[in-house]
Amino acid sequence: MKKTLLWLFLWTLVLPLISQTPEENAVKYRYFRQRLNSEMMLFTGDASVKGSHLPMERRYLYRGERMGHWGDAVWWQGHYLAVLATEYALKQRDGENTAATLRELRLALDVYRRLDLSAERCFGDTTPQELNGFYIRDDVGREMAPSLKVRYVNSDYTYYCGHTDARRNAPSQDQAWASYLGFALIQKLVDDTLLHREVAELAGRMVRGMQYTDGNGRAHWQIMNPVTGAVVQKEGDIQWLQYAHGEIGTRLAGRNLHAGRSDKPQWRNTWNLLQQNVLIDRDGHFTWYGVLSLAAVLNDGAGRQDCYQWMVETCDKVVRRRPDMQQSLIFPHLPLINLVLHGTEGRELLPKERYEAYLNAAPASGCITSEVGGEEVRTAAPWHSLSLFCPWHTSVTGDANMLDYMLLYNLYRLVYEN
Repeated sequence: MKKTLLWLFLWTLVLPLISQTPEENAVKYRYFRQRLNSEMMLFTGDASVKGSHLPMERRYLYRGERMGHWGDAVWWQGHYLAVLATEYALKQRDGENTAATLRELRLALDVYRRLDLSAERCFGDTTPQELNGFYIRDDVGREMAPSLKVRYVNSDYTYYCGHTDARRNAPSQDQAWASYLGFALIQKLVDDTLLHREVAELAGRMVRGMQYTDGNGRAHWQIMNPVTGAVVQKEGDIQWLQYAHGEIGTRLAGRNLHAGRSDKPQWRNTWNLLQQNVLIDRDGHFTWYGVLSLAAVLNDGAGRQDCYQWMVETCDKVVRRRPDMQQSLIFPHLPLINLVLHGTEGRELLPKERYEAYLNAAPASGCITSEVGGEEVRTAAPWHSLSLFCPWHTSVTGDANMLDYMLLYNLYRLVYEN
């Protein structure tokens, strides 16, 4: 532990000294964006095409052949939306043509519609479906491998679609966490009425899809499979965050999306309690991310007037609790999202050098973990895990999609560039 703490301390001193120019970081961004569209997803220009416009999580070698992997794909899709919304805002600010980014945004949003309409078929219902907020996380099939320039496809769809008792390709609240980030940034940064309307409809269906009314008329925050009647995510998992889900849904959709007693003081107080305690639980990886992402959108940090400052302090607490993650600021993009959504006025911002250190340290070829001579070789911290979005994943191998770099780069520019 002492060696890890010493390493982390030295890293935070040395990393800002790594010399890279803003133009070099811009070149990295352009490369990652081009690679995302050409190699890390099936980019057809038609979101109704099965498996298209849905970024892969990573690409790795399996038996000497390339494998494309999709896991929690709607979670990644929300971050992809955030990249596109921030890119649009920067292009508009800099007087560049926004048409291509706007078109890509529409395609990425339309994926949510496709995954919703396809969900029931995965569980055996072949009748025509309506949009109802029950979706599958991905629809990337094995037959798509040649189009994706890989030999194999590994996805929730390939393993679980067609198995009526499976839950792994069904919705979960963490898919909503990231989607809220993308939805909110679109509404804030993209001046397109039709997109705003679509975001409102998507958010409404997503939140309603986490609510279930039983035979006695009682509302529960749980996800049910409408085909099998099975519980996909139980009430005990979602209800602790029901106030935040209901409040965010209400704001994004423009209508009341609270259910049961989710807007009552009991659950508002529970939300505050979670913010003050759960985030520093050593093993609460997804809870950390969930509470911080919800807080960023709501601009609500444990009742504090300055949510941004609360987020920064909480991110630092997690870093101190988990030095093994080798981060100087956990989830560095989330406080910046709060600033972009809710403004910088009256806020004391972190020194921009803390973000420049991350951007400068990102390898130009992307983050890669591989085996060489039977030993694991990975890029240096802080870019040594699957993603800055999930830094506890340090055991997976392959090429990362680099959505984390792209989003952090855009947010940095929106906040710190004049």
